[in-house]
Amino acid sequence: MNISPLEKKRIRNINYIMNDLHESVNNIYELLIDHEYGALKGEVSKINAQLKTITDSLENEI
Repeated sequence: MNISPLEKKRIRNINYIMNDLHESVNNIYELLIDHEYGALKGEVSKINAQLKTITDSLENEI
């Protein structure tokens, strides 16, 4: 299968975003387990911002 350079870049970007989201979800889990609610609020805000960025970028695609 031949993948264009543009498609490779798109896939790299998707993987980068997904890795960040997975890291945030893992952090949220750990913070909940450890009762670290102050830090949890910051991590939830971070993932919300990441998801908003994705949502906003979809507007450009539709």
